[in-house]
Formats: sequence, C-alpha cells, structure tokens
Amino acid sequence: MNRLAPSLSATTAKQDDFEHWWTLPGEWVETPNERRDGWSGVIRALTDHTLCYVKRQRNHLCRTLSHPLGWPTASREAHFLDAVRNLGLRVPETVYHGVRKYSRGTEAVLATRALDGFTALSEHTGLSAAQRETLATELGRVLGVLHRARFQHGCLYDKHVMVRWQGEQPDVALLDLEKMRRRFSADAAAKRDLDQLKRHQSILTPAQWDMMLESHRQALRENTDV
Repeated sequence: MNRLAPSLSATTAKQDDFEHWWTLPGEWVETPNERRDGWSGVIRALTDHTLCYVKRQRNHLCRTLSHPLGWPTASREAHFLDAVRNLGLRVPETVYHGVRKYSRGTEAVLATRALDGFTALSEHTGLSAAQRETLATELGRVLGVLHRARFQHGCLYDKHVMVRWQGEQPDVALLDLEKMRRRFSADAAAKRDLDQLKRHQSILTPAQWDMMLESHRQALRENTDV
C-alpha cells in the first residue's frame, strides 16, 4: 500500500469491501504512528457523499485475557463503539470494520461516519453561565451512564468529548474508544477518566465541575440492567 494518502475525493466502490476502505483516497488527520512491527493512521475521506474517518492498521495489536495472541486496536474500538451505543450514548456510527491476514501479519480497518455538527468540548468557549451549567449536567449524565456500565474511556481528553447544541440543549458524544476497557467496578472506571478530563478541560468552572460530578453521581445510582 502507498501510505501517502491522496487528496480528499469521492468513490463509488463497494463499501462492504476491505480493499475499498484500504485504498480509499483521503487526507491524513492522524499520520501513521509506527510501533514495533506495525503502524496505525487515520484519514478523512468522502465515499458516496458521506464524510468518514478511516483508521487503517497493520500489525497494530493489543493483548488482553480474551485475546492473548493479539487483537487489532481498531477491532477493540469497533467492539466498544457497539457496546457504548447499546447504552444509548452517542458515538460515531460504524460504517465498516474488517480484518484480514496477510503474509506478514494482520491488517485492520475501521470506518466511522463523521459526527455532523459536533465540535470538541475545548472549542465551546464563549458560553453563558447557564449554558455551561446545562452542559455540565449533560456531560455528567453521559459519563455516569458510561461508568455505571464499568466502561473506562482511558483517554478522556477534552478533544474526545464532542458537543453539538440543539437550541439551548447540548448533545454530547464520545470519540476515540481505542483504549477503552471494562473495569471491575464503576468507581474504578470513573476515577481515571474524571481525573484525566479535569486536568485537560477549561470550559467548566470549579463550581460547574462540581455540578457535573453531582449529575455523574446521580447517573451512577440509577438502576440499570447492564
């Protein structure tokens, strides 16, 4: 494969075909990150008039108890996208996920639809105090539902929390679930995520952060079948 991505363009190739996504032209938004014998990168591309983010990997594996020989991190992310979506939370829609073996290892692709109208939490400057309080409450609810299911995001920076305003009501979505894991308790799942987000966010004041924590606690206490 030529790892230099061509310019953004459209294509009519089959969207359920691995080779289509492996060769789809686009522009790198995460240039290939090399480690050991593998690499992983993300392009932004149009296909059938749909803007997608396409993660491509070669021998970019993680090892878990259930996958002791290695699991593509793209496959891990696809798994958790489905799991978090099943909680009723907003995450990018999976358009395609595929894995194939080749002579020297494993290649994987994960394509997700761009979140229309969403921008990173860090970009929501200039909000009124009332808007920040509403955002704090909704963010706390979303993270509380996530942690109640014992899911730890694992990389919860403000750039991975996406927000879209519908009038005065915010929608919150989560990105980049590649490092997500399930912990033994909700408290264990929450601790690292909340500490991490607190260090990296600058939108909520200390008082509004406390409002977020209260909303988070309420969501943790709600009954769940998860």
